[in-house]
Amino acid sequence: MTTTVWLSPSATAFSCVCEPCLERARRSGVLFADALSVASVRGAVAPEAAVTVVRCAGGHEIVLRRVERPRPLARHSEGQLQIA
Repeated sequence: MTTTVWLSPSATAFSCVCEPCLERARRSGVLFADALSVASVRGAVAPEAAVTVVRCAGGHEIVLRRVERPRPLARHSEGQLQIA
């Protein structure tokens, strides 16, 4: 099982949970808070990197991928959510 993390185009850092480490801790009966601590992965990512691979403390691959921002809608609708 590979963990994939989707990054915004401007991200220079990431924080995620390694899914295999979290599952292993769950199966071992570790408390959830302790499992999160063990499975937590943080780091920096180069702004120009479209795809990169990092490893958690347990050695599992975590794929970091950038996503494009969606294009704006061609027509404005009053029912559309506005983010300022």
